[in-house]
Amino acid sequence: MKPEQYIARLEHLETERQNWDDHWQEIAEVVFPRRADFNRSMYKGERKNTKIVDSTAVIANELLGAGLHGMLTNPASKWFKLRLTDPRLMEDNSVLLWLEEVERRIYLSLNTPRAAFSSHMNELYLDMTAFGTGCMFIGEDPKSGDLTFSTKHLKECYIAEDAQGFIDTVYRKFEFSARQIVQKWGLDAADDGVRKAFEKNEMDKMFTVCHAVQPRTDFDPTLKTRENLPIASVYMLKDTKHMLEIGGFEEMPWIAPRWAKVSGETYGRGPGVSNLPDIKMLQEMAKTVLKAAQKIVDPPLLVPDDGALNPVKTLPGGLNFRRAGSDPITPLQTGGNIPIGLELMNDVRDRIRSGFFIDQLQMQQGPQMTATEVLQRQEEKLRMMGPALGRLQSEMLGPMVERVFGLLMRRGKFPAAPEVLADAEYDIEYVSPLARAQKQSDANGLLRVFEIGSPIIQMQPDSAQIINGEDTLRWLGDMFGVPNSLFKSKEEMEQIKQQQAEAAELQQGLATAQQGADVLQSAANIGNAKG
Repeated sequence: MKPEQYIARLEHLETERQNWDDHWQEIAEVVFPRRADFNRSMYKGERKNTKIVDSTAVIANELLGAGLHGMLTNPASKWFKLRLTDPRLMEDNSVLLWLEEVERRIYLSLNTPRAAFSSHMNELYLDMTAFGTGCMFIGEDPKSGDLTFSTKHLKECYIAEDAQGFIDTVYRKFEFSARQIVQKWGLDAADDGVRKAFEKNEMDKMFTVCHAVQPRTDFDPTLKTRENLPIASVYMLKDTKHMLEIGGFEEMPWIAPRWAKVSGETYGRGPGVSNLPDIKMLQEMAKTVLKAAQKIVDPPLLVPDDGALNPVKTLPGGLNFRRAGSDPITPLQTGGNIPIGLELMNDVRDRIRSGFFIDQLQMQQGPQMTATEVLQRQEEKLRMMGPALGRLQSEMLGPMVERVFGLLMRRGKFPAAPEVLADAEYDIEYVSPLARAQKQSDANGLLRVFEIGSPIIQMQPDSAQIINGEDTLRWLGDMFGVPNSLFKSKEEMEQIKQQQAEAAELQQGLATAQQGADVLQSAANIGNAKG
């Protein structure tokens, strides 16, 4: 594509998103104030929370974002596992150990300081819960090879879907200074305007840069050059249409998850969108209640109109003189009912918290609840987030793990794979606390079988043999995320069983020989007694 074609598509995507910008600005002002610059320019350091009177929605959004991060991508616990689509290969212990080592190295790469995974993931969750859409770029440091994660402001990013409804195109429009352009691409790659600014020492003069990432239409699989990778990547200066860099990626470097989506729309809708009417109403209610409270605490005064008291001193210790017999100064009772206003506000606050799933994330245990009841209630609550979790898996977690896996594999960060994995296909299983809680109903069912079936086993001990203990323990370990390295392989178990059988056979032989020796000794003793 020519530079003019890239710029034309960017302008088309900008036009399509105008309504969203107005909507997001309204949401940001009362839910996510540090993003409140979608359709207006703001000075650095300018206050962005001037329209917030009640911060319930701001806190709810932060709690939901932090809760999702802790329950989906917590860096302190395992939240995904690699599997093979061929179940027979998953019975090979060498394959299982190799997969665990690959997982371990992926987790280590995510938790390096330069990757900044946790901080940028939290920003991504906040964007997604407030506006319904977030954008993150996953790359690598060209020098060290470390992974880099960067969540970009949604106002900079423009997205488009493929025929299946997945995001395959991201255009980003952002500002770079002359110094930043020279640092990233070099002075030779810049245009005349950037060169002049740099040479005149106008290092901080800003220029608009466009980064277009989309499937390459003229991809040739026989060519192995960076300019011919499946995903095209083009940097250019928007105003002069000057190309700064032409490259590409092996897989899509952008992830753009959406909380929920309406058919026919590209951008998502999150809890901030759904709860906006209640959030705006709460701000107005808070203003009204505060005004009413101020009138009660510092009421307006009824003052005689004869002018003898002018001006009225309302400060503590102030002296006001009036003529004898004139009307005294009295407060004007407005009749405001603060408790009713607070009750109505609390009702709206509860609806907002519920709309941000706070009651699902903050488990409350009653004094009479057993541990089993707590687990069941937690499972029921987390299952209500299943639809959102499914979309996050397909649009965020899956593409992110695939991108990280590809980057590390091409860098040679993984150990040599077993030969049986030459043509194997991989799959991703999510084992985060949220995903695990939704799947553990099967484990709870098995535990209920043990609990209810124990009287039967006591009456008929042989009935316990119906349960395959070894496979059951492996299944439970997999369900609760126990590492495979803690379990003996099936080959090792077969060897142990064989050794135990041989030992039992030897013991039985020794016992038989001892019995024979005892019989012979008894016969000899009888013969001696007769002699």
